[in-house]
Amino acid sequence: MVMPNHFIILLFASVLSLSLLISPTLLIVSHAQNKTTDLSGNSSDISANGKGGISAQDVYQNRMMAFGDSIKNIIILLPNEGHESPALPKEQRIINQPYVPENIVVSPGTNIVWLNGDVGHTHTITLVDENGDQAYSSGKFDFNTVTNPVVLNKTGKFTYSEADVNQDDPKYVMQGTITVSENPSPNGTNGTSDTVAFFMVPAKDLDKHVSEITKKGIEVLDKYTFKDLRGGQKGTGAEQTLLLVGSKDSQLISTLQSIASTLPYS
Repeated sequence: MVMPNHFIILLFASVLSLSLLISPTLLIVSHAQNKTTDLSGNSSDISANGKGGISAQDVYQNRMMAFGDSIKNIIILLPNEGHESPALPKEQRIINQPYVPENIVVSPGTNIVWLNGDVGHTHTITLVDENGDQAYSSGKFDFNTVTNPVVLNKTGKFTYSEADVNQDDPKYVMQGTITVSENPSPNGTNGTSDTVAFFMVPAKDLDKHVSEITKKGIEVLDKYTFKDLRGGQKGTGAEQTLLLVGSKDSQLISTLQSIASTLPYS
């Protein structure tokens, strides 16, 4: 059956009107997605996530990150107060994990170190394989220093940990995992960096520290601002920002160490 011309014109006009009503809504939703807020009121500028899917918010919320073959070096952060037990009546932690990120997935041959950002505390990393056999021990390393590197060439899941870190909760163990996989399904950094580090700074001083980092040619891949779990202290403010930074330059660690020595954490 052939529809009359006047009916076709009316139908076309109706579709056009509907599309005009929908289009502004789509634009509003698309614009709103540049900023997200979780249930705790923490906010993330996700515009940087176009850089290969890097997401500081995912690291905070899921405590893990996967890396592909392009990432050759990873710097895991021991955050300030990372040795504090979440089971204690009064919250002393700043961030929700003892290592940032607590769990990583990497390709064989990736170089991994830990940066001690826990002010006034010495730490030790002990890593074991799936059989419980020790695969690495860092020995003691002080605040604002890094461990000797570990390179895992065998696939499998490795656990790293440190016990006896909290006098008020002797059973508390700092613990994380490294999964070595041939196909880690990476978040990735879109090939812009071969070294990635995690770092935490007071949100109120974010612009200053980002400027210090970028002046050294280091890229801020993403950032996520969250409410300090302990409520903040004098000098640190009530919010902290988790930074994911990347570089192909050897100045990355020394730049972070230089900033860490000035942070008001205690």
